[in-house]
Amino acid sequence: MKLSLPASIITVSTLLAGMASADTVTLRLGHTGAPTHHYQTISELFADTVSERSNGEIQIDVYPADQLGRQLEAVEGTMLGTQDIFLVSDTVLSNWVPDMGILNLPFLFSSLDDVHEVLEGPVGDQLEARMEGTGAVVIGWWMGGLRNITNNEQPIMHPSDLEGVTIRVPEGEVFVETFRAMGANPVVISFGELYSALQLGTADAQENPPAHILTQRFYEVQAYTSRTAHIYLGSPLIMNEALLDSLSEEHRQILLETATEMAAVHLEMVNDLEDAQWAELAELGNQINDVDIAPFQEATAPVIEMFSETLDAGIIAEIQATLAD
Repeated sequence: MKLSLPASIITVSTLLAGMASADTVTLRLGHTGAPTHHYQTISELFADTVSERSNGEIQIDVYPADQLGRQLEAVEGTMLGTQDIFLVSDTVLSNWVPDMGILNLPFLFSSLDDVHEVLEGPVGDQLEARMEGTGAVVIGWWMGGLRNITNNEQPIMHPSDLEGVTIRVPEGEVFVETFRAMGANPVVISFGELYSALQLGTADAQENPPAHILTQRFYEVQAYTSRTAHIYLGSPLIMNEALLDSLSEEHRQILLETATEMAAVHLEMVNDLEDAQWAELAELGNQINDVDIAPFQEATAPVIEMFSETLDAGIIAEIQATLAD
């Protein structure tokens, strides 16, 4: 990560001002994950590959752990042009593009391979088109993970175990309604404040993929993890549209093609990592239990019906049909 730039390297704002003759374009890519998270690994690989393919003409500096701002601020900045590239969660993006929330519907996906199949097809194209007019574009559908419930009181074996439990959820109406359907008390807390909220008892529980449970050290303040895999939360890579358009055709193609290729690389990376992450959490003393997901699916089925009335029911049906084949 470069903290200062040599005189021969232009910033994005200078590029947009029309000084395109400088030797190198420098872009900043931010994400919310810890420096040890696979978001950092895939972002660095993306940056290295783009640099290699452009013969060093495009340099991407990667900033983990919300260094460029929390997700809501960073997404807005990417849309306005004060930020370049951001690896955002689809649920945060749904605040501007509601249909992104379709991807978070409970038990819509049973594996990350299912997600990749859907997003690399017509559904991904349709969701990308929904970004029109926001000032940003999706340049790659990178992986998040299937989410699992942690708490500090008891294993969550049945939806009734969530009755009255205050559980932190990310920004996104689908998450709120999903946990209300199971009798919990969902509360929206930013990711950067989550560890403190669990430590102080502001929230009793939270839900995340194993990578976040491990790298954010949630296991220190949450004794139990129930592998519910109830919701997929993804990580579309977005870029300021005016900035992308300002680049040469060659540079645009390098960025777009590499970002798309990284989706499959990231899928394999996350799938390979998760078994090791679960094992490490168990070694650290986290009590991990598997559940019968049928009661959870039954409890949350009305959520899909509810959002079929406000989100694009055609996209929901297309996802279900694709995965039924």
